[in-house]
Amino acid sequence: SAANARIRQEHLTRILSGVLSAVIGILALAVSLPLRPSTIDWATRLALILPGGLGFYYFLTRRLRQRAAIRQAPFPDQWRKILEQEVPFYQTLNPAEQQRFREEVHIFLQEKRITGIRTTIDDTVKLLVAASAIIPIFGFPGWEWDQIREILIYPHSFNDHYQTEHRADASILGMVGSGAMTRMMILSKPELLQGFRQPQDRHNVGIHEFTHLLDKSDGVVDGIPEVALPARAIKPWLELVRREMENIRQGHSDINPYGLTNEAEFFAVAAEYFFEHPEKMHQHHPCLYDMLRKIFRQDPQSRLSRAISDMFTL
Repeated sequence: SAANARIRQEHLTRILSGVLSAVIGILALAVSLPLRPSTIDWATRLALILPGGLGFYYFLTRRLRQRAAIRQAPFPDQWRKILEQEVPFYQTLNPAEQQRFREEVHIFLQEKRITGIRTTIDDTVKLLVAASAIIPIFGFPGWEWDQIREILIYPHSFNDHYQTEHRADASILGMVGSGAMTRMMILSKPELLQGFRQPQDRHNVGIHEFTHLLDKSDGVVDGIPEVALPARAIKPWLELVRREMENIRQGHSDINPYGLTNEAEFFAVAAEYFFEHPEKMHQHHPCLYDMLRKIFRQDPQSRLSRAISDMFTL
């Protein structure tokens, strides 16, 4: 299960940290051997080196301890209600998956900054940002969003110079930062809210931008998420993407035409469709759905069908 995979990964991290700390301690002991052996006995050497090794292990495992504490902390009832009311993806999860989703959301909110720029942000905005981050990587237990440290929430759409007020060219809804904005993301607050409140319109700026960030985990935003695609699948994926883009170009597709911009934008708009309206994508674009199911390691259409079935059997 996903929970077991996370536990195994954390256990492995502790083992590796312990081994590395032991190696550092042994090296320090070896270096100390030539130092005045007549006046420094073994017990003294160990007494000097052991605290350093333990401190190094403590340093390496601090994130695991912090996250364990977060998982043990109660998830606020008001936050749970917001997820239940505002996040359709969360509503389709079974109880164990909902528990894991809440834990991942809680960890994200503790580790990342969400800052309002000329606008206020409340718990709903923060939780929708976190949900946007967790949805695309929910099939990757233990995923680390090391590519980002802060999300800026703008009051409106913006332009290339991050200007918002009364600008005819303020048409950007979200952006993954680069250069001076590396490890930052900008999201339009109205678009973020609308993306979750109109769940079947196949538009969700939060999912869109975090899909770009997933794509960027191999170093470049190019529509080829190498972290999720084995090398042998890259060529078939690109061939499928280009066929789907040609269908958009010819007016034979309901995929957002913004996907024609390039392969990276196609991947992001396809992800919006996949998570927002999976049953329709499964029906209209079965090959694309199947490939995205493999990339994201999730099957939202089956999950939705199960949730609906459970609803009618209660």
